[in-house]
Amino acid sequence: MKRKLLWLVAVGAVAALAYAQTVTVRGAAGFGLAGAPDAERPNARFRFAVKELVYNNQSRLGGSFEIEVRGENGLTALYMPNAGSLSVDSEDGTATFSGRGWAVHRTRQGVRRVQGIVSVRVEDNRPYGSTEGDPDRIAVEFRTAPDAEPVFTYQGVVLRGDIRVFEETRSR
Repeated sequence: MKRKLLWLVAVGAVAALAYAQTVTVRGAAGFGLAGAPDAERPNARFRFAVKELVYNNQSRLGGSFEIEVRGENGLTALYMPNAGSLSVDSEDGTATFSGRGWAVHRTRQGVRRVQGIVSVRVEDNRPYGSTEGDPDRIAVEFRTAPDAEPVFTYQGVVLRGDIRVFEETRSR
């Protein structure tokens, strides 16, 4: 009898450990129109969702980013289909992520496509719909190689839309 009770207690302890796992989800997501802080009209349209799931000492990272920026001499679009790295500071509301991607520059003379690395830094400064406080910010760089100088940069504030930086930990 004692042996059966001890065996049941051991199985129960193993089951409790298996179910008491901690899962952490961190990342950033956003959409909208951005421009200079004093601009009447936005000059960029962006959309992204990047997140990392950490559980059982394993990590899964995924997400994408795209932005189109209207400039004086054409339209530049950056695409990053898969994020390669992510750093989140949920207390400051900032996230930095990067990955392989490409830039497309459209002008009246034609279209030029270049592969490289897209790096993004976003700031979540206020809740969606709020007009109080500093607006959300986005900064983007595009390099053709990891050590190369940026061939394209953009910085702006969100004029319409929202950026959300998050980190949540839960136990099962």
